[in-house]
Amino acid sequence: MASPAQSARTDAAAPEIARTDEAGTAKADADEIRPDEGLLAEVNRRLASSGLGDAVRTLVSDALAVVATGTDGHGGSPAKGAVLKSVTVQGFRGIGPARTLDVPPGPGLTVVTGRNGSGKSSFAEGIEVALTGANRRWLGDDGKPAHPVQQRGWRNLHHPREPRIDLEILVPGRTAPLTVTRTWAGETFTDSQSRVAGLSAEPASVSALGWDEALHTFRPILSYSELGQMMTAKPVRMYDALATILGLGPLSAARQHLAEREKTLAQPGKRAKAALEELRTVLAATDDDRARAAAAALAAPVDPERVREVLAGTRAADSAELARLRRLADLDGPDPVAVTAAAERLRIAATAADDAHLSDAGDARARADLLDRALLHHQRHRTDASCPVCGEARLDEAWAARAAEQIEILREEAAAAEVAASRLRSARGGLLALIGGPPVYLPDAMRPMWETWTACREISGADVLAASAEKAAQELAEACRQVRAQAEQELAAQDERWLRVVPQLAEWLRDYDAAAAAKELIVRVKAALEWLKDVQADLRGSRMRNVAETAGMIWRLLCQESSVSLGSIELKGSERYNGRSLELDVTVDDVEAPALSVVSQGELFSLALALFLPRATAADSPFGFVVIDDPVQSMDPRKVEGLAKVLAAVAATRQVVVFSHDTRLADVLRYHRIPATVLGVTRHDRSDVEVHPAGDPVEAALGDARQAVRDLSSEPDVLAEVLPGLCRVALEAAFHEVVMRRAFGPGTTLREALKIEEDVDGSGKLVQLAALALFGERRSTGAVYAELTQRLGREASDLVSWCNRGSHTAVDVRRPMAQVDRTRRVAENVRSL
Repeated sequence: MASPAQSARTDAAAPEIARTDEAGTAKADADEIRPDEGLLAEVNRRLASSGLGDAVRTLVSDALAVVATGTDGHGGSPAKGAVLKSVTVQGFRGIGPARTLDVPPGPGLTVVTGRNGSGKSSFAEGIEVALTGANRRWLGDDGKPAHPVQQRGWRNLHHPREPRIDLEILVPGRTAPLTVTRTWAGETFTDSQSRVAGLSAEPASVSALGWDEALHTFRPILSYSELGQMMTAKPVRMYDALATILGLGPLSAARQHLAEREKTLAQPGKRAKAALEELRTVLAATDDDRARAAAAALAAPVDPERVREVLAGTRAADSAELARLRRLADLDGPDPVAVTAAAERLRIAATAADDAHLSDAGDARARADLLDRALLHHQRHRTDASCPVCGEARLDEAWAARAAEQIEILREEAAAAEVAASRLRSARGGLLALIGGPPVYLPDAMRPMWETWTACREISGADVLAASAEKAAQELAEACRQVRAQAEQELAAQDERWLRVVPQLAEWLRDYDAAAAAKELIVRVKAALEWLKDVQADLRGSRMRNVAETAGMIWRLLCQESSVSLGSIELKGSERYNGRSLELDVTVDDVEAPALSVVSQGELFSLALALFLPRATAADSPFGFVVIDDPVQSMDPRKVEGLAKVLAAVAATRQVVVFSHDTRLADVLRYHRIPATVLGVTRHDRSDVEVHPAGDPVEAALGDARQAVRDLSSEPDVLAEVLPGLCRVALEAAFHEVVMRRAFGPGTTLREALKIEEDVDGSGKLVQLAALALFGERRSTGAVYAELTQRLGREASDLVSWCNRGSHTAVDVRRPMAQVDRTRRVAENVRSL
């Protein structure tokens, strides 16, 4: 058999990350992204040249065809290259009134900065929630809610009504953006609705985008909480997260198809084997010649033909006869006690009806009605006392009194008669309800007796009906009792145990025959499965090497000067193995070590990024964007510098949006002159969030100073308090840039860079920060002023002194705009150090 590990293009899973030169500048590599030749086509080519037999090749080919048909049946692939245009958030998390974050479309890097609590991460979470309906920071390792307390705070406290997220997405080939909107009608976070506008004439669900699977496989969003979870998650989850991007799902599906077929074919044999011992025990306990013959046939070695002969000798009518006898043993006739009680009620009701003169009820009511009309005539014609019928009798007041009394008597008689009639009808109906029809399996000999019983329904006289029903019920009930007794005797005579074992024996024989027929096919299916397993392992290894190479490149950029090295990345086990895991070849100073036990928190985050980015930027991903929330935390200066270079490399082919409260990333981007759009997010009172450009902190501070001069021109006292502080901010930003440039500059060791960061964090005054920029260490105030004068002129030292005095006492601001211009000149000179 030919080895499946034959030459093939296996780079379909190669991530779209541009190479970087040593300076961190992104360089497109034409060989980095190659089109996938088609997984199924490649496997079919290997199949054609394999040494498999025709039958096994057909099984593999059929399994691949089923997978291809299933794939095609789901419609076309989702549009690729989708990028973000904007996200608008209202009443969600830290954002109150609706605010929009516009993102430059297409490849490029956008950094959104803001202190903790500014609302910047609410934009990042808004993107995630709009697309997925979930927030991973609230989910545990198993994907289930793990932080119910946090989840209850999803509504903004200051703007709780009508929470809403609108995400605008640009898709190649469409002139207008698609808008994904998520709203909430209920109080819980999970009670949300989503729709997409622009995809069709009517709004559609998010699933209509075709990204449900891609959002899991090529997840383009990485939150801060996920950075930690990725490397501390269960090995199975880490395995699955990377295995999906290799594009080998169709082979897994084909193997699953064959495995299910093998399982189906093997079921009869497993059932026959499992039932054999119990069947032998049952037959041994059955005192019957046929049972003994069957037991001998099932002794090793099994003789299925002898079992077949024994079963053929059992009369087919036996089972039908047994069923008939069992039905007769359960035969139910009338209940004589209930019939007697019903008959007695009928007799009592009939007697009461007779006593009430049932036949005179109608006459009594008619006479009462006639007298009622005559009385009404009398009341209308009191002056005419003659009878309107005969003309002779007198209808006077005495007659009217007698008539009224007679009417009441007649109506009482009629009412009593009607009650008696109603009770008679009810009693008759109760008795008739007990007279049921015969069952379909009734013996012919009993049918005349049952017909006599049912004929009672036609008897009209109450007494006759009661007597006839009682007599027929007694006789029929006794006949049914005798039939039941006879059937029970015949059942006892039958060898019920043998008849009970016959179905069990017949079922075993059917399973044995099916297993024998499937034996050769199972061998071929196993061979097909083994061949596909080897092919998938070979393709997985070669494709995984591409991912590992990219992850290694990212790691080397992120972890410069680290003693921890990342080697190979391997997927151990198969998709169906519960013990599958992701294994990382990690060494510390060339000595093997467990990955998670030797890395720092910053290195842990770097490792998570190294594994996330190849997945998010895989060539098969439909997403042209990557969103990362707060990746800078716990990173030392060298890792921040490496992160900037990695992001620049990704941004050469992808839209990259990074949210961070740490300003060092923006500092590094400026120092390395890496193109990026830097935006700031500021939170005002009552969750009113503002998004603004935040590119150059020196220029931003100078702009604020100029605006203050214009706004406070008529309030010089207030301006004297405000302007020195604004100018001070501009100078601090300039000195800070010089210090951080040294920290990230060539020739600075990691230890030195960490010392610089520590000194910056501890420098609470402008003079101390200036000392770090001028000397690289702390010096006295006099030394700082002298060095400023010598290197930048008296204007610089005077300005620093003016800013310092302005924070404590009133200073001269008679020419405020000139002071701002002076600050600009000094800041430019400082930045040139």
